[in-house]
Amino acid sequence: MAKMLPPVIDESTLSDAERRVFGLVKHAPGTDGWIVLHSLGLSRRGRKPYGEIDFVILIPGEGVLCLEVKGGRIACRDGEWETTDRFGAPSRLNRSPFLQAREGMFALRDAVNQRTQRQVPDSLVFAYAVVMPDIRFALRTPEWESWQVIDRDSLLRPLSTLLRSVVRNSAALLRPPPAGEPTATTVRIIKQLLRPDFEVVVARTAQIDQTEERLLQLTEDQYTTLDMLTENRRCLVSGAAGTGKTMLALEFARRAALSGERTLFICFNRLLGDWLEHQCKPMAAGHLLTAGSYHKLLREVILDSPLAGEFKRIEQGRDARALFAEAYPAHGALALAEKEPHDVLVMDEAQDLLSTSAVDVLNAWLRDGLSDGRWAIFGDFERQAIFGGQSAESSKANLARAAPEFTRARLKVNCRNSRNIGQETALLSGFDAPPYRMGQVPGLPVDYRYYRTPEAQRGILREVLGSLVAEGVRSGDVVILSEYKLANSGIAGIDGGRDFHIAEMGEAVPAQLRIPIIRFATVQAFKGMESPVVVLCDVERVTDAAPQSLLYVAMSRARAQLILLVHEGVRPAVAAIARAGLQAAWSSHSD
Repeated sequence: MAKMLPPVIDESTLSDAERRVFGLVKHAPGTDGWIVLHSLGLSRRGRKPYGEIDFVILIPGEGVLCLEVKGGRIACRDGEWETTDRFGAPSRLNRSPFLQAREGMFALRDAVNQRTQRQVPDSLVFAYAVVMPDIRFALRTPEWESWQVIDRDSLLRPLSTLLRSVVRNSAALLRPPPAGEPTATTVRIIKQLLRPDFEVVVARTAQIDQTEERLLQLTEDQYTTLDMLTENRRCLVSGAAGTGKTMLALEFARRAALSGERTLFICFNRLLGDWLEHQCKPMAAGHLLTAGSYHKLLREVILDSPLAGEFKRIEQGRDARALFAEAYPAHGALALAEKEPHDVLVMDEAQDLLSTSAVDVLNAWLRDGLSDGRWAIFGDFERQAIFGGQSAESSKANLARAAPEFTRARLKVNCRNSRNIGQETALLSGFDAPPYRMGQVPGLPVDYRYYRTPEAQRGILREVLGSLVAEGVRSGDVVILSEYKLANSGIAGIDGGRDFHIAEMGEAVPAQLRIPIIRFATVQAFKGMESPVVVLCDVERVTDAAPQSLLYVAMSRARAQLILLVHEGVRPAVAAIARAGLQAAWSSHSD
């Protein structure tokens, strides 16, 4: 695995093409020992007083490669070069990208030779190429060699082989360097020379805070849907992860209660239900708003009825599946028949709730039932039905049978996740095209860390968490997720020493423990929740439907920073998925 300097691409990088090339190089197999410097500043570039090289790659035993990256469409008319970005905005170039790359390479070579005082061989190979990840570029002129062009089609080949080929073709035109150069020592010398020229990276905690601030805004998409909910008695709102369903549902429930209507706000997940209850308690007209998880609230209704004793005996004797599938709906419907129904129903996570038995309960819980009552139901019918009860289509069919007439709406803009997190989530989750439009907040790149053994994964996690705490990231803003319970996870037994302590979500922590507490949860338990920073562990499968659904849920929980701990055996699959991100179908959804 190549060492990236800096390890994550800076948020100020405007070029989407550079971001994608950064990810491709970072994940490319066969790059052990490589040093990759992004956005290298030069004090001089040809006759210019300063310059910049998009990527400088130090390849042990091969040479030094300079890459110029040009995204979008490229044209040359009457000798004048021009690029057009994804928004259709043209930009004129002062000279060809090949000349830019060539000048940068010579400026870098001169700087290295002048400042290393013969510690680096004079005949060390310096090479350059132009990367055009968005287009097929087959034009040939004497200005460049065919192997100095890396276009969209070229990137379908292994990247390490492709880059080595550029350096070797360059070496064939020059005086051959000493065997084995650059050695590890030479690479280290060049790296030490070039690092001071790097721009200072904004502190991670500042970048997270800035991303959070920009994400906490209702989009035009949400305002339009909120107006539609107000104007229609029954609405089904669908949307992929991150499109703001929960926050929109919360705002609609608040407005309904403020209008004097008894409002019931339910969801499937227990943690999300607890959070909703906490959010609704201090609201004005909160006495008219009941919020929480479906099963918790239904149990309270049953225990407040003559059926309480019988239900408690059933709870003690039945297995969990029979209890939730049979006892809850049967006793709940009977208990609700004796209660005053609610005026408005708001439901989140509908894909997990709309079973046939639940529909019967909801008909009793809501005034005039689902058919004629007032309700707003929100669901993600893409990949979030992970509890194995029924398909998303079955859930929607159950609702349609209970309520033949209702309005439908769809949220299309990802407003929870930064653009980088949104794109990587959709890619790794196996979508052929993004299920939403990417947001406008770039945020930090997704940080992939690879491990081979559980011990290695624990070591990486210690390093990651220690770094986050040291950089001032609040421990309460960090959540560790895994598809396994902590005891069965590859990070079981991790010891944070005096730097941090890992506690399971809901676990009581001794008051005298005066070190940062970082919470752990399973993906399933954390569904519906979100956090500024998510560290996802035990990623060992990315190509089948079940793990892709879990990845979709887990990755989309992160708002500003997502760190993935991935088994080394999955690296080729991740690299192939990253290449898929170069396709136009993905790029066009980034605006």
